[in-house]
Amino acid sequence: MSNAPRTWTIGELLTWTTDFFVRKGIDEPRLSAELLLSHALACTRMALYTQYERVPAESQLTAFRENVKKRAEHVPVAYLIGAASFFSLDLLVNRHVLIPRPDTETLVEQIVQRIRQTPGWETPALLDVGTGSGCIALALARNLSTAQVVASDLSPEALAVARQNAEKLGLAQRVTFLEGDLFDALAQTSPVPPRRFHAIVSNPPYIPTGQIAGLQPEVRDHEPRQALDGGPDGLTVIRRLVSEATAYLLPGGLLGLEVAFDQGPTVAKLLEQSGYLTGVRIARDAAGHQRCVIANKVSDGQS
Repeated sequence: MSNAPRTWTIGELLTWTTDFFVRKGIDEPRLSAELLLSHALACTRMALYTQYERVPAESQLTAFRENVKKRAEHVPVAYLIGAASFFSLDLLVNRHVLIPRPDTETLVEQIVQRIRQTPGWETPALLDVGTGSGCIALALARNLSTAQVVASDLSPEALAVARQNAEKLGLAQRVTFLEGDLFDALAQTSPVPPRRFHAIVSNPPYIPTGQIAGLQPEVRDHEPRQALDGGPDGLTVIRRLVSEATAYLLPGGLLGLEVAFDQGPTVAKLLEQSGYLTGVRIARDAAGHQRCVIANKVSDGQS
């Protein structure tokens, strides 16, 4: 009997790894296997199925096996391959930023649509507060070709990722990144009175502190807690955004906030009671969940 090591084809690796992930309770086991293997082989997922009988090189197998072990420990695939897709953009990600999710695309869609439909907003100024990977800011810049975008974040590590993404996508000339807590970043660099915007958007931390422990381990144990924890009721940062945004919004300007699926009515009420916002609307994501709340500024408040 031969003692030679087993030869693994791409097809066999996908089958074995998928079954292994199922046993480990990993979400989307087949997709995880495909993404990790295509990353190790530096090819597309589709290419895996045109090379089903190919035997990867030993160095590629070693890299793949290491990531399979980590994925079995619930490390997110996006962090293992260093990439995620958002609004048709290929973004770099690491453990310092939230992994962009399709849910957040709802906010981008709503803002892009409203800006395109508003007369006089042909060259909009936009602000993304808590930009993380830069996904919202960069998607807005890509889809609104005349927009100038400012993006802020408290984390210098997150901003480093966002800047890399802007350079990679060729958008660095139209997206400016500032470090600071919410609007403090802008206040440190703006004149008095402060610069104001046609739209302010944010995907803020909105998970109640007490619910963090019950999240999926991929999120709870690996994504940055600072970007998740919204305080006792999940609304600590949202209240600050609603309270402070008025000084930075042009008359008629938009405030758009992503929220948890069950926070829509509560956040809508906060906007309605702000004293400066009108036309409050809740938009649903592709799954039908209430995902973002948007309103317009009714008056200048600084005249």
